[in-house]
Amino acid sequence: MNAQPSPAHLPSPAQQQPPRALRRVAAAISTLLISTTLILSTTPASPARAAPPTWRWPLDGTPRILRPFTPPPEPWLAGHRGIDLAAPADTPVLAAGPGTIRFAGPVAGKGVITIDHEGGLRTTYLPVTASVRRGQPITPGAKLGVLEPSKHHCEESCLHWGLRRGTSYLNPLQLLGHAPTRLLPFWPPPQRTPTTPQPRTAARVPTPATTPAIPPGSTPLTPLTTAIAATMTDIDPDNGSPTPTATTPPEAPTPALTPIQTPPQAPA
Repeated sequence: MNAQPSPAHLPSPAQQQPPRALRRVAAAISTLLISTTLILSTTPASPARAAPPTWRWPLDGTPRILRPFTPPPEPWLAGHRGIDLAAPADTPVLAAGPGTIRFAGPVAGKGVITIDHEGGLRTTYLPVTASVRRGQPITPGAKLGVLEPSKHHCEESCLHWGLRRGTSYLNPLQLLGHAPTRLLPFWPPPQRTPTTPQPRTAARVPTPATTPAIPPGSTPLTPLTTAIAATMTDIDPDNGSPTPTATTPPEAPTPALTPIQTPPQAPA
């Protein structure tokens, strides 16, 4: 017979339960799982992002470009604010992207169609005989009308396709990813050449006029004598030295006439 363990060797009910620390950890994990489940069940699913609009050529296939986009340097100058695509008359003109018809009708004798697109973009097509109306929603590739016969804008029949954002004209080829990236010119700021300050010169002090020394034993000239001497000399224009001036000697005084007295005569 198999020996059965005595009651002294059996574990007590307290020893059969897990430790208190393990029970606390299990309770915390259960609480975390329940909270996560509630949060995920109450959080609404994020809406799917709208796919970017699809752009295409406004004509079937890959049309030939007759004239590229050449914007003017200033808004008021002449330029080509779009591209010209070669196509014969009565060719179907298609919407380049999704949008809403903004205008469809003649302008200055030519049919013009304008479509408003997402992001403030606007495309223009001319000359086109429109088959759409204003306010009509348009999908990419929807027929807008047929190309009108015209040779005034191009040398051959063509479709003018333009693109704007607000008041700025853009290259329509950017919608197809075919337009080259245009970088703005960069002009470095002008470098100023440092100027060397000029040395300051001392102001010239005028030399006071000196009076010529009088030799010993000489009689100083009086102002009257100096004035008379100044009238007797002049300045030579060649060397600036005083030059004697010729003077006329005074004439000899004329002696006064004395009347001759006649002696009186004796009476006869």
